[in-house]
Amino acid sequence: MKSTGVLRRIDELGRIVIPKEIRRNLKIKDGESLEIFIDDDAVVLKKYSDMKDLHDIAQNCSDSFYDVINNDILITDLNKVIAASGQMKKKYLNKEISKFISDSIKNRSIEAEIHNAEIVDGIHEESEIIISYVVVSGDAVGSVIILSDNKINDLVKKTSNFIAKFLGKHLE
Repeated sequence: MKSTGVLRRIDELGRIVIPKEIRRNLKIKDGESLEIFIDDDAVVLKKYSDMKDLHDIAQNCSDSFYDVINNDILITDLNKVIAASGQMKKKYLNKEISKFISDSIKNRSIEAEIHNAEIVDGIHEESEIIISYVVVSGDAVGSVIILSDNKINDLVKKTSNFIAKFLGKHLE
């Protein structure tokens, strides 16, 4: 573990403030959950992802639907691509999502077809793209992104929505 040289007091309610610089470096956003671990004599905080527990299910689901619709499928949590199927798998798996995708998940702003989106920082896709959101207890916790070389059809839209709803139900 590396020392930051920053000291903080615990207040009377047991709270501690994580310095803004550390939150920014670790991309911890306001309202995000952290897991707390004890490692010998250290208290360890780790970014929490509801979707991380679904990795195997998400990967199997995207692989199965890829076999049916033959379109690239990406499944994200709030921070990175956690499952991927198709030609884009190596390009995107375990990469941090772009601000555009992160903001669209947070705001649930574009559950629709788009073109030329930045999925991870610095990589723009010229494909037709549909994004559906994985929602648990009213909060968006991730997304399903399907890329297509052709116009998005009803089967692809329904597949995207189905995967998102299926994963959301598994998290409830």
